[in-house]
Amino acid sequence: FQRLVEAYGGWTGTSPTDESTVMRAAGLTVAGVEGDTALEKLTTTADWARAETLLHSRLVPRTGIGFDVHAFAGKGPIMMGGIEVPHERGLAGHSDADVVLHSITDALLGAAGLGDIGQHFPPGDPQWKGADSSIFLSHAAELVRGAGGTIDFVDCTVICESPKVGPHRESMRARVSEILGIATGSVSIKATTTERLGFTGRREGIAAQAIANVRMPSAGFS
Repeated sequence: FQRLVEAYGGWTGTSPTDESTVMRAAGLTVAGVEGDTALEKLTTTADWARAETLLHSRLVPRTGIGFDVHAFAGKGPIMMGGIEVPHERGLAGHSDADVVLHSITDALLGAAGLGDIGQHFPPGDPQWKGADSSIFLSHAAELVRGAGGTIDFVDCTVICESPKVGPHRESMRARVSEILGIATGSVSIKATTTERLGFTGRREGIAAQAIANVRMPSAGFS
């Protein structure tokens, strides 16, 4: 250790990439031992590209689908996509009834083969009454990453006559990307109507369906 300290004291070049470089420059002998290529250092841009290629080769794409619906009840506003949206009526639900976050949560859980939102957050559990649905989505994202997965893209379609989603689309995308820890460009929020057919057409509630694309370890997980 003392020789290494002295070698650093005599170093005059630019910032060294490792201790071996400093020691060799000081005339000291550095021994080499055979190692695993998977443990090679990540120093240059090419090193990182190689590591990412190796990582991605061990992941397989998976797709999950989510669906959620809540009826109108009480006074607005409503929560949609993690933000408050003005509306004359509210939505009924055990939590904050955010159909966008609920459907994306189920899509992620489905892609990872981890059940559904009701298993992780039972609607009969009083601790989730009125809960912020960002808790559910954040938990699903953590489970995916904890299993070695990567979230590539999520897409959600809101189905309702009102409120209009367009004016709030970008705010929803930004909030969902923030919760998931992914780029805003990896989040899509769309809207459609049912041409006044069915319960959404009669303005009785709001529905949302989502799809999530993730990559998981090829060996799977329990």
